[in-house]
Amino acid sequence: MDFPSEPLTVLRQRKTIPVYSRWFGSWRISIDRRAFTTLELRHNYDKAAPLWSRLLHRLSFPSAYEKLLCRALPDDVRSARDKPLRVLDCGIGTGALTIALTRVCSTPLELSGIDLSPRMLELARYNLRDVDSVVSLCQSDVRKLPYNDKTFDLVMTSHVLEHLPCPSVALSEMVRVLRPNGVLLACFTRNSPLGFYVHLKWRIHRMTPAKARSLFLDSALTYARCLPIEHNLLCRQLSLACIGRKPSCERQNEA
Repeated sequence: MDFPSEPLTVLRQRKTIPVYSRWFGSWRISIDRRAFTTLELRHNYDKAAPLWSRLLHRLSFPSAYEKLLCRALPDDVRSARDKPLRVLDCGIGTGALTIALTRVCSTPLELSGIDLSPRMLELARYNLRDVDSVVSLCQSDVRKLPYNDKTFDLVMTSHVLEHLPCPSVALSEMVRVLRPNGVLLACFTRNSPLGFYVHLKWRIHRMTPAKARSLFLDSALTYARCLPIEHNLLCRQLSLACIGRKPSCERQNEA
């Protein structure tokens, strides 16, 4: 699957998810699918919320997230520091990725999370009740984050950007609220047979490592690299991760 080659201004106006696109000589054949609206996504995740944690555990994603964070996060993020690490989880769901972070970080944390689904937020609040960190959750759209510029040291998101016709819009918002030299980690559904099954249910983008890295680099993130989500065959087939840093002020000024 190839992403369409339209300019960014055109992509921002898209309301569809690309399914298939190929050139045959001078002919281009493409199939798109209408993306879920914001209200449809909220309704669908509200409906899925009661069984969501059970599904993640059945697929072993909590353990996979811990392994991913141990491998992916730089030492200056995971190790002890004078000030708490300010973290934002965009599309926090039931809190699985944030809980995994609390298990691998030795530094104090200030945790924030957003989600479209009120039911997901209720479960995240319950699942994070015993976490020894400051936790702040709110209902919001990832394309318009309710935070000031340069607020967070680490921004995370798992299987959220792929729902959007133009993922770069939300990714730009995440970069905006990230502090210079801060880290951004995103998990995507992989372009695989299992990924196609997820697409059929949720109308999502399916990502290759090259496309994920290109999305990060186009959003002015540096040191972008992709990692498999290794724990079992299902996790590897379903998902991949990409991590990058926001340039420091000095680099931005030099540019």
